[in-house]
Amino acid sequence: MIRNDTQELLFQLERKNLRYLNLFRLFISLFFLMLINNDLISKFFDSTNYHYMVENVVIIYAAISVLIMIITYVSKQNNAILLSKVILFLDLFVLIYLAFAINGFQQGLAILPVLAIGSAAILYRKAIYILLAPLTAAILLWYLPEIVNFSRQEEVSDSNKLLHALGYFVIALVGIRQSISYTSTLQMYKSQRQTISGLEDMNQIIIEKLTNGVIIYQQDHVILHANESAKKLLGVEDIIFFPEDILKYIESNKDGMVYHAPNGMDLYLRKASVSEEKNFGVLFIEDSSFLKKAAQQLNLASLGKLSSSIAHEIRNPLAAISTAAELLTESPDLQDQDKQISEIIVNQTRRANHIIEDILQMSRRKTAKPQELLLFNQLSEVKQQLIQEVNVEAKNIQIVAPKEATIQFDPDHFKQVIWNLASNAIKHGENKELQIIVRGQVIDFKNKGTAFDGKKTKNLFEPFFTTHNRGTGLGLHICRQLCHDNHAELNYYHINGFHVFRLEYNLMKVV
Repeated sequence: MIRNDTQELLFQLERKNLRYLNLFRLFISLFFLMLINNDLISKFFDSTNYHYMVENVVIIYAAISVLIMIITYVSKQNNAILLSKVILFLDLFVLIYLAFAINGFQQGLAILPVLAIGSAAILYRKAIYILLAPLTAAILLWYLPEIVNFSRQEEVSDSNKLLHALGYFVIALVGIRQSISYTSTLQMYKSQRQTISGLEDMNQIIIEKLTNGVIIYQQDHVILHANESAKKLLGVEDIIFFPEDILKYIESNKDGMVYHAPNGMDLYLRKASVSEEKNFGVLFIEDSSFLKKAAQQLNLASLGKLSSSIAHEIRNPLAAISTAAELLTESPDLQDQDKQISEIIVNQTRRANHIIEDILQMSRRKTAKPQELLLFNQLSEVKQQLIQEVNVEAKNIQIVAPKEATIQFDPDHFKQVIWNLASNAIKHGENKELQIIVRGQVIDFKNKGTAFDGKKTKNLFEPFFTTHNRGTGLGLHICRQLCHDNHAELNYYHINGFHVFRLEYNLMKVV
């Protein structure tokens, strides 16, 4: 687009220059026709000493001028410029010939080649080519009288020729200076156009990639552009006119408003304040549900900090209660019913302490430092720990994984995740069996069980949600957070009578 705009501007300037050059050539030819045929003009020039070829040369030059003007208008511009570059030297020859042929040096006609030399700066633009014009004119000044017999005309002195030649070169140098300035201006224009176009393209890409909707409009409410997010949020394929409620908001002095879109979405609208001189405005459209989620995340973060502080304060009295209950249980004077109550106290304080440990672990989770781990080795280690600590037979845990398969994961995080998923499957599965299957970049932890209902499935990874009364409800939540920290995803499915916790890993390589 920039290239076309720049070329179009250049073509327009060149077309205008060619038009002026053609008019100059036509004017000169008509002037000389009048000069040799008009009695009034002949009073200023001595027509008795004209060269015998003057009239023929002027008529031919006038005919060529008209022909070139026609060709310039009907042919391609590049061809017209090339033709004008060649004809430029014909102009110099004719003008210097006429200056000699009609004794024009005394009347100043020898200065006319200056206009042709100035045209060279417009047509050629390069200094070495521009200097060809005055050099050609200077050569013609000295050598044309030796080629053409001007014996009847007044002799022109060398000093007069030298003075005119110097004038030609001065004009050429001025033309070179103007050509350099013109080229510099053109390059600056092209550079600025490229910069502006680049910024326009960048802004366009940014606007299109935004998840928020953006509508750019004129102050008379004509929509200039709407990105895809705006169309999606408003639930339309194209936005030609503003809905009435949005139009009222734009015309109002409100900073923002909630708009209930026809597709059922609640959207938050904001408009940018734009000066009247610029005559346009910008409307930003946001999904208010994202704002609510962001606020909820902030609340959860604050709640997490508060929970961590409370957990620290509860640990000490809880430890005292647990110790006292254990000592009370060991007392020989305690009756059986009281012992049962003491055991309940001990078990529940242990459970409460376990919850506190999970909360503290969640609040002080360390930054992930992924490493390349051999999956089969990691899974085999967890299998041995399960056999020893959960009292499960080796045949009940089946691992299907390529021995060369690797995963990018923090070692401590990975052990915690697979231990939690595997131990949950063993403890809460129907037949205490577990299958761990690795395929591609997916690890499936499978155990038989009845499918959860929709509410349980939806809240499975929420903090403090548990499907049985012995859990804290933080294990799966922590596992998912650890997976996110290591560029992995953890999700739950129920497939063919099996609970499946699927870990998709290496979603983004970490260097």
